[in-house]
Amino acid sequence: KILIGKIKEYLEKAVKEQVDIIVFPGFTGCFFQQLNHPDNISLRNLIQDANGQEYIEEVKELSRNLKIIICPGTYWQKEKNNIYHESCLILNGEVLLKQRQIYLARWERELGFSRGVKIELKEIKDRKLALIISTDIFYPQVSRMAALKGADTILSPVGFTGEKNPALPLSGLWQEVQQNQFFAVESGFNGFLGKQSFWGESVIYAPLEMTEKGDGYLERSSGQKSLIIAKLDNEKRRKAISQFNVLAQLNREFYQQMKMFKER
Repeated sequence: KILIGKIKEYLEKAVKEQVDIIVFPGFTGCFFQQLNHPDNISLRNLIQDANGQEYIEEVKELSRNLKIIICPGTYWQKEKNNIYHESCLILNGEVLLKQRQIYLARWERELGFSRGVKIELKEIKDRKLALIISTDIFYPQVSRMAALKGADTILSPVGFTGEKNPALPLSGLWQEVQQNQFFAVESGFNGFLGKQSFWGESVIYAPLEMTEKGDGYLERSSGQKSLIIAKLDNEKRRKAISQFNVLAQLNREFYQQMKMFKER
């Protein structure tokens, strides 16, 4: 309940700041699950009990009568004999979009996770939203598919293993934002699951032309702020695109031939 109390605090802050969308860090739902287990549980044992539904129900309850689109981070979900790393969007007590991670990290493959197969898109409050989870930000085809489907804002709950590398975000969402001209909100998990440590940054990205320093960052936490906020102005984004439209240069027929771009 401590974690749910913290989430409630952030939602209250977001309401006060008149925020439209809030993105919680990757693995927040997994951390919720861990809190119900002994301290020394292994990641493998934690995953075997994977069920994000209790966490999602708690967030749905908190979301009632709020006008904020909530991405509750990520959670593990078991379906039949498969385990997926999943996220969703919640508004006023309803789940409006679900997304499964498509490309797995090595540790996820070793633990027997299953992959999602396609990127989903949902228009909510005049925004075309897609979720890109953790490792998927390093696979350009995922972002490109979201862009070709019309996404203007990518929400990305993440968490990375290994040594902290400040350059890593550049090879992930930063370059995807520049190559696809959408907004992106990345929310990074910092903490432990089992004995495995995770790190991440919280960053709000925009096309270079829209950022004050021309660096592609609207806001960046660098681990210092608990809540970062930026205005995502779609009118300004469209003006930036009108100067040079990246997607207009593409051979769309070529993309339609690629396996993951075919509807299933």
